[in-house]
Amino acid sequence: MQKRFLSKITIRAPKLYEKLVKFETEKGNFVDLKAVYEDSLPTSSSQGTVIGFHGSPGSHKDFKYIRHRLDDMGIRFIGINYPGFKQTDAYPGQRFTNLERQRYSDAVLDELDIQGKIIIMGHSRGCENALITTTYRNPHGLVMINPTGLRIHKGSRPKGKLEGLNYMHKQLPKRVGDIILFNYEFSFLFFSIDCSSSSIKNCRIQIQDGQEAMAVIRTIQKCDLEKQMESILKLNEMSTKVMITFGGNDHLIEKEIIFEALQNYQGLKHFDFQSEITDSEKQEILNIFKKHKGISVFVERDNHFQNKKRADLVSDAVETMFLH
Repeated sequence: MQKRFLSKITIRAPKLYEKLVKFETEKGNFVDLKAVYEDSLPTSSSQGTVIGFHGSPGSHKDFKYIRHRLDDMGIRFIGINYPGFKQTDAYPGQRFTNLERQRYSDAVLDELDIQGKIIIMGHSRGCENALITTTYRNPHGLVMINPTGLRIHKGSRPKGKLEGLNYMHKQLPKRVGDIILFNYEFSFLFFSIDCSSSSIKNCRIQIQDGQEAMAVIRTIQKCDLEKQMESILKLNEMSTKVMITFGGNDHLIEKEIIFEALQNYQGLKHFDFQSEITDSEKQEILNIFKKHKGISVFVERDNHFQNKKRADLVSDAVETMFLH
């Protein structure tokens, strides 16, 4: 099988747009915010539209390798940028909870008024919101890449660590607190990620300053891990096509936690791989969508960034979903 070296692909520049959206905070205040989002085909696509919800840290760029392939397939991609992560500005009193995240992303999607088939896609922390959004927007498909499970994982342990950092930041002058948090987050990413030569270049730019570091901490702290069960049970009653993919060499989320969560999903055919997936094996995976609800794919040697490593599998799965 010929290997695809995705890191050598020249990725076309994203097409960024702005929309003024209005949504309600948890405290009942209304926020007018300029939402920045990526839209690869603003004139729409006859095949369908993929809506991406990024991780923490993250942005629409989480999906650039997938989006590049979707471009070639003529499939529209819209990348939501959550407030506080350098693309869309934060707003006063932002809580970083799923409730406020949902109200923001719903406001963006309502403004865009997307027609035709839709697939919701999440990476990492964004998978919670992708799952929630799916349960009431009833899209054609749902893709979750390196999702969180139903209980606390190593990226959030010990629980008091995040609470302590949050408390410390509130007590210090903002400038001092931002510097401390930025250095803490950079050290965490640098020593936790498998820093190959290409990864080392990208470690620092994942978090640009202390303000974004605080957004990362608060967003992870506000995960609703156990509450995802409500959405999973709703999803089981829906006809929505589903793909879940995760790796065994994930520095943030233990594979055991994801396997536990998978037991609650119904109608998914599971596939296990050690490392590479051959063309024939990939075709076997894709064929499942013709007659069944969906798939879960585990690759033992994959890390937390299957949005890059498995861009070909994910994009091909999206194309197949739209056809069935």
